[in-house]
Amino acid sequence: MIRILVVFLVFTVHAEAATIAGYVRSAIDGEQVGLSVVALPDLQLGGLANERGYFAVRKVPDGRHLIVVSHIGYQSYRDTIDVAGEDVRLDIRLRSEAIDVGLETVITADRDTEVEQERTIQTSFLTIEPQLLQQLPATGEADLLRSLQLLPGIQSASDISSGLYVRGGGPDQTLILLDDIPLYNPSHAFGFFSTFNPEAVRDIQLYKGAYPANYGGNLGAVLDVSNRDGNREQFAVSGGVSLVSTRLLAEGPAGDGSWMVSGRRTYLDPVLAAIRSGGTDVPDYFFYDLNTKITQPIGEGGDHLLLSAYFGRDDLDFDLGEAESFFNIRWGNRAAMARWTHLFDPALFGELTISSSEYESTTDLSFFDTPILFQNQIEDLTLNADLEYFRGSQNTITTGLRATKYNFEFVSSFNQKPGVDLHESPTLLELYLQDDVQLSTGTHLRLGVRASRFSEADDVAVMPRFSLSQPVADGWRVKLGGGLYRQQLQLVTTEGFSGGDFWVPLDETVGPASSRQIVAGLEWEPTRNYKVTMEAYYTDLDGLVIIDNNSTVDNNSTRSEDVFKSDGRGHATGIEWFAEKRTGRLRGWVGYTLGSTRRTFDEVDGGRSFAPKYDRRHDVSVVSSYRLGSKWRLGGSFVYATGQAFTPAAARYTLTNPATQVREDLVLAARRNSARLLPYHRLDLSARRQIGFFDGDAEVYLQIFNVYSRRNEWFVQYDADSPDTEPEVVKQLPVVPTFGLEFAF
Repeated sequence: MIRILVVFLVFTVHAEAATIAGYVRSAIDGEQVGLSVVALPDLQLGGLANERGYFAVRKVPDGRHLIVVSHIGYQSYRDTIDVAGEDVRLDIRLRSEAIDVGLETVITADRDTEVEQERTIQTSFLTIEPQLLQQLPATGEADLLRSLQLLPGIQSASDISSGLYVRGGGPDQTLILLDDIPLYNPSHAFGFFSTFNPEAVRDIQLYKGAYPANYGGNLGAVLDVSNRDGNREQFAVSGGVSLVSTRLLAEGPAGDGSWMVSGRRTYLDPVLAAIRSGGTDVPDYFFYDLNTKITQPIGEGGDHLLLSAYFGRDDLDFDLGEAESFFNIRWGNRAAMARWTHLFDPALFGELTISSSEYESTTDLSFFDTPILFQNQIEDLTLNADLEYFRGSQNTITTGLRATKYNFEFVSSFNQKPGVDLHESPTLLELYLQDDVQLSTGTHLRLGVRASRFSEADDVAVMPRFSLSQPVADGWRVKLGGGLYRQQLQLVTTEGFSGGDFWVPLDETVGPASSRQIVAGLEWEPTRNYKVTMEAYYTDLDGLVIIDNNSTVDNNSTRSEDVFKSDGRGHATGIEWFAEKRTGRLRGWVGYTLGSTRRTFDEVDGGRSFAPKYDRRHDVSVVSSYRLGSKWRLGGSFVYATGQAFTPAAARYTLTNPATQVREDLVLAARRNSARLLPYHRLDLSARRQIGFFDGDAEVYLQIFNVYSRRNEWFVQYDADSPDTEPEVVKQLPVVPTFGLEFAF
C-alpha cells in the first residue's frame, strides 16, 4: 500500500510547477532547526519545515522571488532566488540572535505567530527549549521531567519522583520517546532524576492531550525528546559538575555529517564506601547513562543516515546487617535506532526507521535467609515507514506504517519456590493518515486516523483524531481537539518512586484499555511579550486494570486475568490556566489547574468510585527568572497542591491463624483513598553567575530546594502490632542546598 501511495504521489508532484526545497540548519553548529517558517511573501506562498528541518514550497512560478525563513531565537533569513521552470534546492543557515534568550524562548505554548505555526494548529501542545533546564531550581542538578512538573496539568507523586502524571493519568499513560525510541522507565535513583542528560538534549515537545495520529500506543500524553545531532562546524566540549554527578558532551564534524557522545555518572560510590568503612550502614549505589549519535548525508540527493543509541543503568546493593539479609536492585534501559531519510521528490519526504528498546529490572532480596526474587524484562523491535507530502502552502499530508515485535518476561520466586512466570511475545501493527490544512487565513484543521491490530486482541482499533484552531478577534484564538486512544501495555508501579516498576502486556484474557479525549482552549496574546491560555479537558477511560495483590497464580499458566483486576472505568476532567511573560529582566509564568479524576472497579471497594493517589483538586505553580546585571541570574519557583489521597485505617482487630493458632493483629482499611494528606507546598530558589573558565565560558550556581524546609507528607503507615501507636506519617525531603559548575568550550 505504501509503495502504491509513493508512486501516486511522485507522479502527482511531477505534474506541478517548480518546487523550492531544502533543509534549515543552525549557522553555528549545523543542527537542524525544525518547525521553521519558510515564506515567499510576494507570492503569498510558504510552509512549515518539518521536525527534521526539511521544507518544500510548491507551485512557484518563474522569476525572481524574495524568500524569508524565520524561527524563534534566530535572525530571519532574507534572500532572493531565481526560478526558471526547474526545482530549486536551497539549504539555509540561520544565525542566532544576539539577545539574552531567557525564559521567553523556554516555554512557547501555542503562540499565534508564524514561528509558532505548529503550536497554532495543535491543541495541548508546547515546546521547551533546553535552556529551561539550566534556569529552574532543582535538587542536585537540572532535570527535564522534574521541570515539566511545574507546568499546569502535570503533577508529581513525591519529591523523589520524576514520573509524569498528566491530566489525571498515570505515568504509563504518557508515551516517552528519545529520538523516536520508546523508553519504558526513564529514571535514575528511584525517580529522583530522569535519564535525559540535559547536555545532550536538543528539543522537547509535549502533547498533554488529544495528541495527533502520528503517535499511538498510550491513553493520555506524549513526550517527544530529541538529542543533539552534533556540531557540523567544529569540535566542541561542554559539561557540568554537581554534588550528584559529572556529565560531559563532546561533538564535532564527521565528513559532511556530525557526531555526538555524552555521558553522565554519579560519584557517590566512593563516598558511600568511605562512610561504610566507618561502621555506618549505607547502601552502595551508582548510576550512569551514555548517549551517542552519528549523522551522515548520503549522495547529493538529500538522503541522510542517522544512528542513535542510549545506555543507562542503576545499581543498588544494601547489606541489612542481619544474617543473610540484603537488598539488591538493578534496572536500566538500552535503546538504539537507525533512520534513513530519503527524498522521493522535493515535495515528498520519506523516512525508514528501525529501532530497538529494552528495559530490565531485577530485585533480589533476602530476609533471615529467605530469598525473594523479581525479574522483569521488556524488549521491542520496531520498524517505521513514514511519508510527508507537501501538497501546497496550505496542505501537508503525512502517512506511516509501524510494526512492533515485543518480548515480555516477568518471573518471581519466594524462598526459591516459583511464583509468577509470565512470558509473552505479542506483535502490534499500526497505520496512520493525517492531513493538515489551512481552511482560511488563520484557521487550521488537522484530521487524522490511526488503526492498530494487537495480536492478543480480536479486533482492529480505528482511532480518529482532530484539532481545530480558529482566530476570533485580534489576539484571541479558540481551539478544539479530541480523539480515541488505546493502550495494550500495563505498568505496575509503587507510584511514590520508580526502579522496581515492571511492564506486562495484556493478553486475550484482559482487553486493552481505551480513552476518549476532548479538549477546548482559549488563548489571548495582547502582545508578543504576554500570553494567557485556558484549556478545559475531559477524558473518559475504559478497560483499566490494577494489580490484584490477593491473587494466587499457577506459575505454569500465568495469564493477565491472574495478575490484574480488570474492566475498570474512570474519567479525568479539569481546567488549566497558564499566563506567561516572555521578555524583560523579569520573566516567568503562573499556572493553575482545577482538576478531578476518578476510578471504578467492580472488585474494588464494592464497586464504589475512588480517587487515585495522584488526584489533586488544586495545583498552583509560579516560576520566575530575573536578570541582575550582565552576569547574574536569579530564579525561583513555588508550588502548592492539594494533598494526595490515601486509604486510612477504619479499625484494628485480632484473628487467630488456624494453621499456627497464633493471634494476629490486623488493620481494617476504610474506603479506598477516602482521606487526604495535608496540602503540599514548596519554595525553591537559585542563583547563577557567569565566569571565565580557561578559554571557554562557564556558570557557577547555587540552588536551594524547599527553602523553608516544609516537611510535606508522603504516605501513612500503620503498626497493627502496637494498637496504641499513632499512625506514622512519613515525610518528604527537607531543605536541600546544592551547587555546581557548568562549562563549554
